[in-house]
Amino acid sequence: MRVFYLDPGLRNELGHHANWCRAIAGELRRRGIETKVYAFAEVVPALRAELEAIGHFRYFPYRHFDPDPICGWLTAFQTAAVTTAQDLARLEVAADDLVYVNSAQPGPLFGVTQWLASRPADRRPLVIVEFAFEPGLSAQRDKGEFIFSVRDARQDPRATLFRFTALQIPPALSPHLRFVTFDEACSAVYRMLLQRDVLALPMPHRAVTSCRDRTGQRPITIALLGHQRPDKGYELVPEIVRTLLAARQDVRFLIHNAAPGAMAATQQALRQNAAASGRIEIEERVAGPALLRELLERADLVLCPYLPERYIASHSSVAAEALANAIPLVVPADTALAKQLRDFGEPGTSFERFEPAAIADATLRLLAEYDRYAGRAVEAAALWAGRHGPQHLVDGLLALGRPGSER
Repeated sequence: MRVFYLDPGLRNELGHHANWCRAIAGELRRRGIETKVYAFAEVVPALRAELEAIGHFRYFPYRHFDPDPICGWLTAFQTAAVTTAQDLARLEVAADDLVYVNSAQPGPLFGVTQWLASRPADRRPLVIVEFAFEPGLSAQRDKGEFIFSVRDARQDPRATLFRFTALQIPPALSPHLRFVTFDEACSAVYRMLLQRDVLALPMPHRAVTSCRDRTGQRPITIALLGHQRPDKGYELVPEIVRTLLAARQDVRFLIHNAAPGAMAATQQALRQNAAASGRIEIEERVAGPALLRELLERADLVLCPYLPERYIASHSSVAAEALANAIPLVVPADTALAKQLRDFGEPGTSFERFEPAAIADATLRLLAEYDRYAGRAVEAAALWAGRHGPQHLVDGLLALGRPGSER
């Protein structure tokens, strides 16, 4: 058996793609399993060399779109599906191989199913499709339960296209397809949307720092990490920072933004705050493994001021990195992140409203009992190592390829 690791989003160090490939493909290769990595056609040379990645896919999920105001969402879906199916047809995959598709979106997913259906029944491999992002549903709470609704397809067609794709899958393909996420709350929503079983596998994140016990740490470095976007609440950060700096003299900020040009006004405001306060450090480099390790080691509290609706059915690599590395954190309530916090002994707090005052208040509550939360974070990291990480994830992937694994 060989493993084909397929990720059209693997282009550079921005986002989760390179780190997940390092973790998953690296663990497979460590076990002596031949693993072929196929990335976006323009994957940067450094990753080609390090990950032994082949630039293959012509469709890049973060770039390609159709601006037509009426049917652009549909023609973009069709282009992604056709291009993906054509690119898959150029791979020499055998029936006893395992194909893993990372971070699937509707168009590429439809392409995968079309490609699989085009192959003779005795030449179909097992294909594991992983969903990393929320599926494009809106949610409202009603008597303690979430009620999901489909958004206007012209604005966000993902839910419509995911359901459409699932309905087109012929029964004969079911033994050859597995759908997975890295979080049970996410799997539950995809299960409802696709009307198919969607399993939850362990997350690929692992400790990359000393997992130091931060009890007694002063001053406390509050870190915001990653590729900052509006759905991550970045526009709220300048006010949150001002509030927390005024309220506590024993805190400082480490603000990492791997794509500072995308939210230029917010980034400039934070640069000005940093110059005036002396307690804010701005980091604008894309975080490869070494820089990520350094940022996590320096962080004493990870702040995730994220839009709650966006994370009801989506996990966060930043939150997972905090849990794996024994760092207390603040997340939005009523989300997959808040549930994850509960599952690991509450090494942090959550905010109810997506506004600066509420987020600052949740952070202040954590700071008021910082040593207690720091102790919980150490315990959470130990639990994490026993449940998640590349070894546990690959165990789960390989188990899906065994007879009787279909659900």
